[in-house]
Amino acid sequence: MSDPIIALNDHFRYNHRMAKALQQFLTPPERKMIQLWLDKLEFMNKNLEQMITRSDYMWFILLMLQNRRVREPFSKLPPAHIPALKKFVPLHVYEEVLISNEPNMIYLNRKSSSDILNVKEKRGRGTSCSSLE
Repeated sequence: MSDPIIALNDHFRYNHRMAKALQQFLTPPERKMIQLWLDKLEFMNKNLEQMITRSDYMWFILLMLQNRRVREPFSKLPPAHIPALKKFVPLHVYEEVLISNEPNMIYLNRKSSSDILNVKEKRGRGTSCSSLE
């Protein structure tokens, strides 16, 4: 099994490049604000907990960028200390971003939501976002 720190760093670098590409579809003020968030996340690599939090935020930012719309709290400067995603992003924003991305999600041979859980169990424990666990 691979080292989780290496995997988290590789995952972050890949998603960071994706975010930079999608960022170009935003207005200049939104682009600048997202860049500040990406810069802040880039330095959250001191320990495994920070890296997991960073991964959660990057996942959520990518979902927002796919819709070309920046939502709170990402429309404001990042705080000095970034808490867990589920404690920071308002629930209604979280739900709206997930719902708006539903057409972008790929479900192979999906018959019900339990099918998705079965796929996750086969792949290993965890979700795309550790805040959901």
